[in-house]
Amino acid sequence: MQLPQLTPDQIQERCTEQSYMRGLDYFRAGAISNPTLCGYTLSGTCEGTDIDPYRVTVELTPTGIATTDCSCLYDWGGDCKHIVALLMTYLEEPDVIYSLDTLLATLEEKPKPNLLQVISELLKRAPELVPIAQAYSEVPVTPPRPEPLPLVAVYQEQIDTVFGRGFLEQHRLRDVLSQLEDLRRHAESLAQLDETESALSILHALIDQSIVHYPDTLQGDELPRFINKCTKAFTQIAMDAQEPVPIQEHCRTLLQLSFEVEPPFTSLLTSFLKQLRLREPADLQAALEGQLEGSPDRPAHIRLLLALYLQSGEIEDYLQLARSEGEGYRLIHMLFALRREEAAWEALKTFPLSVDEYWRLLQNPTFQRVPQFTDKLLKLLKSHHIDLAIQLYQRLIDWTVLSRKREDYQKVGEYLTQLRVLYQHLNRADQWAAYLAEIQKQNTHKRLLLRIIAKHLPPEQRIVN
Repeated sequence: MQLPQLTPDQIQERCTEQSYMRGLDYFRAGAISNPTLCGYTLSGTCEGTDIDPYRVTVELTPTGIATTDCSCLYDWGGDCKHIVALLMTYLEEPDVIYSLDTLLATLEEKPKPNLLQVISELLKRAPELVPIAQAYSEVPVTPPRPEPLPLVAVYQEQIDTVFGRGFLEQHRLRDVLSQLEDLRRHAESLAQLDETESALSILHALIDQSIVHYPDTLQGDELPRFINKCTKAFTQIAMDAQEPVPIQEHCRTLLQLSFEVEPPFTSLLTSFLKQLRLREPADLQAALEGQLEGSPDRPAHIRLLLALYLQSGEIEDYLQLARSEGEGYRLIHMLFALRREEAAWEALKTFPLSVDEYWRLLQNPTFQRVPQFTDKLLKLLKSHHIDLAIQLYQRLIDWTVLSRKREDYQKVGEYLTQLRVLYQHLNRADQWAAYLAEIQKQNTHKRLLLRIIAKHLPPEQRIVN
């Protein structure tokens, strides 16, 4: 498979000058996390102004860029800064991009017990994936249907006819998706004619029926991607309307739907409702609070409720809910944003985060104003969560190694010195030696870095260069 050799000009011509320059800043600040390449699909997350990172996707072709998509609300012409940051990662730092094709090919050769061990480890490290795994198991789910709005119900019947009855083979699904795309474009045309309610009702019905008929397909990513396009169109139309749009009833119905569908779609719907940023969120807030006990995906609904508290300015309720539900990252993020730094550091002691969340804290521009934030965080972890401190040091070393500046290589030396102390404290001399040997192996062409690493190795293990 031939991947394109992109140039900065190709990236720059797809966006405004401001987006390009801001995207470069985000790239240099390390805002991109977990960049992944699967076939021609490049994806990753990008830290930004929102609490949650934005999801960025780029479809490549052998000769360039086909399409781009970002979960942010940017719509001022061309690609946004988050897309630019991901593309610059592909261009400048291809070595940090995970190859999903290579990983899957390796896993395919493993025996079933090994695969189950991998899945088990992933679910322990990322509990939010458990509902998705549960949904793909063979447990039958037959959710009751919510009561639709009158105009939405009319469109639901039409869309139900498009799907038809029974299982949809892949070639038939492509035909259905083509008709659904026509309806989505029709909704956008109606919005331009100020027929906002009809447009939103069509999109509401498309979201609803696509979720309902998803079990009748091979359950690939075509319908979820289409639903995502519909939610983005709904959000944009609601925001661009010349006059305030009455979307409360749409939101109540879709919130109810989120309690009655399979867990993966609960998360999709709650994320969508967060993006709408209601002018009067109290009504939805009350409905959500009253149904939490029956949630099929409580973390997803809790995060929606936190977003509603934030929209309504109920900061103390936000902090109380985040603390009681163990939403440590959001609690800590908000405390630092409020400049309650003493409380934030106490929360960091109380709520152990994942190494990915600690890494997000280090990368987030919000925390760059906190004096010596990296050093303080590492010191705290060394005292309370030493294994996580080791993992975080390793990430910092991997990230700093990418630079070719002498001062950054010296920083690698400082990190290695501190990391060696942690390994010695845990009596893991063999792991320490293996780690250093692997760094040497990966960086055989960087002479200065090898000399720095060599200070931590016995002579017989040093690579001469």
